[in-house]
Amino acid sequence: MTGIVKKIDAQGFGIIDGADGSKVPFIRSDVMNRHILEPGQKVIFSVRRVKDQAFAENVVVMREQHNW
Repeated sequence: MTGIVKKIDAQGFGIIDGADGSKVPFIRSDVMNRHILEPGQKVIFSVRRVKDQAFAENVVVMREQHNW
């Protein structure tokens, strides 16, 4: 799934606005390649469900495409 980082706090807890309109929480340990996420970044992620609650995992920052 794709989305945009909505917010992230100093402890590493954050929310991604999913492309489908969902709000998906994540924690710093779910971010791949040790990237530091910032609000507004586009990301790709998987969703895992725990007791019917969705959580983001394997979060990866999308590379910007340049049309030069």
